[in-house]
Amino acid sequence: MKTWTETVTRRQGQWFPLDPGHDWRKHHPTIYPNNPEIPQEAWRLIQDVREDGWVYSPSGFTCFPVVSVGMYDGWPFWRKVPAIGYIGPLSSVEVAFFYNLRPGNIREGNPTWGGK
Repeated sequence: MKTWTETVTRRQGQWFPLDPGHDWRKHHPTIYPNNPEIPQEAWRLIQDVREDGWVYSPSGFTCFPVVSVGMYDGWPFWRKVPAIGYIGPLSSVEVAFFYNLRPGNIREGNPTWGGK
């Protein structure tokens, strides 16, 4: 019988407080390069979002409660990126990065399906 030792690396996402000094232009230069107003508006919007009493509607017709707001260090970037975490349709936390936020898909209020 042989014995051996092996090392396994496991990457797991982590949340950090939102960094108001984050320069998204420097860290994400390829996001909407022809329309910089979109990420600028999203950056302003994420700074107003709170973990309690806000909902995210990625599709426009279903709403999910926001449970995390901050800098997410996890898949796919593996560096700190402004994001929100919300309880998705599979009852797990899903991540939406700041550049996907629009005034029409995130708001204060309760989920329409009777959640919190």
